[in-house]
Amino acid sequence: MSALAEKTFVNGKVFTARNEQEFASAFTIAGGTITWVGNTSEVNNPEAIDLRGRTVLPGFIDVHTHPALVAATGSSILCTVPVVNSIAEMIEALKTYSNFGKNDNAWIEGFGYDESKLADHRTPTRADLDRVSTTQPIFVMRSDCHSAVCNSRALALAGITKNTPDPPGARFGRDENGQPNGLLQELAAVEAVSRIKAAPGYNRKVQEIAAVGSHYNARGIVAVSDMMALRQPFDDLQIYRDAALGGFRQQAVLYLDWAKLKGNSGVDLTDAERTGRVKFAGVKLFADGSISGRTAWVSEPFRDSREDGLSIATDADLRSACEWARRNKVQVSVHVMGDAACQHVIDFFGDQKPWLGDSIPSVRLEHITLLSSEQMRQMKRARMRFGAATQIIFLFAEYDSYWQNLTDAQFQRAYPIKDFYREIDHLALSSDAPATTWADPDNVFVSIKAAITRRAYNGAAIIPEQAITVSQAVLLYTARAASVAPLEGRLGRIAQGYEASFIVLDRDIFTLDANELDQTRVLQTWIAGEKVHEFR
Repeated sequence: MSALAEKTFVNGKVFTARNEQEFASAFTIAGGTITWVGNTSEVNNPEAIDLRGRTVLPGFIDVHTHPALVAATGSSILCTVPVVNSIAEMIEALKTYSNFGKNDNAWIEGFGYDESKLADHRTPTRADLDRVSTTQPIFVMRSDCHSAVCNSRALALAGITKNTPDPPGARFGRDENGQPNGLLQELAAVEAVSRIKAAPGYNRKVQEIAAVGSHYNARGIVAVSDMMALRQPFDDLQIYRDAALGGFRQQAVLYLDWAKLKGNSGVDLTDAERTGRVKFAGVKLFADGSISGRTAWVSEPFRDSREDGLSIATDADLRSACEWARRNKVQVSVHVMGDAACQHVIDFFGDQKPWLGDSIPSVRLEHITLLSSEQMRQMKRARMRFGAATQIIFLFAEYDSYWQNLTDAQFQRAYPIKDFYREIDHLALSSDAPATTWADPDNVFVSIKAAITRRAYNGAAIIPEQAITVSQAVLLYTARAASVAPLEGRLGRIAQGYEASFIVLDRDIFTLDANELDQTRVLQTWIAGEKVHEFR
């Protein structure tokens, strides 16, 4: 029998995602599409597949993630809790890296530290990493992927000295004498060191993306947005399309990093590059940094400081990116965590005419965190069609740094998901994996649990009045998420005419104790009518 032959499923608890309440018990798929949805009592087919009461959902859509980084960090030393809890433990962990003790050009790499979770309650410095090695370069990415720390050897290879100016929109950390201390704060500073590392070859990158597809299969993720795609040194679109030939099954929409693209912005996309299951879908800019790194651009200074973060994207950047996106019929995606950054972007785009129609937003706001009610109303009133992605996993996993950095008033406005759900039509929950202090950040059920219980990893309350229901959280990873990105065809519902991409769970999340939601397993994942994962 063909993998895409007609199949009917019966005796399930099937959440259709057409609204918050609708369930069915049977459905039929054929040719990669859902052709019928109804009740088991209507089926007279002895070959129907018995779901035995299992819960079925549309496949999850992670509209803001970084598959290439998820793949690449897999080979780095994990420097996050509970594996690493202090700088001393980080030093010992880095010594276990496969390159340790090799030649002077062999890099030692780590990922995931968060100073708020370290027993030392400070950021590691080059002096700390020099205790691992002074002859080999060492580079450790912070959990938010906005900052990093490196040792003296890496600074020397990058040519960063006391006299090196800070890059635009970023900072090199310095000691009391003005010497670089190894901290690389924000992307331009990180890039100053990371760019001198040897990049993996084309074939390896294809293999990594193909392999990360299996990772997504097991998590029930059927579509992703890669929010940091490049055209150099390799064309990421071609990498993904070659990976699809090697087993990557997810739909993937790619957003080009405007900082890298703008120097060659005269080159437009072809129709072939912006259509299909794997395609370019937009450009990505950064208007500010992160809450945990105190670089988000906020209207009120962070707790116990005069710092109000970093404003990164200029109006010239926003204007030129918009012109390119409008000409190429793709989205503009802007990283905005702080309320001042959100306000600036809303004001900049609000009166402009959308270029992608009404069904898909022309402008996406990424990581909305401190967005106020008035700002949400302003988005609704705007001529521009806005969409947004938010990540409750940040507040769940990075509670310590949010509590330390935000004022009481700011903390009470952090991630008001209930208000977002009510006020923003094109809205999604997403992971931003691997950019948070959690070992498994794209486990969708961790985010769903956090959105429902409004409890952090340590049990602390995170604004309980902003809790949403299980159905609402699922919608933000399925049907509502599908409205944020220009996916191919119809995705995110179990309804006639939609792509047959769905998952079967090992428990009923709609009746389960909310505190156990993160223990849910995906038993099966189906993408476009083919079973791509079965838990054994």
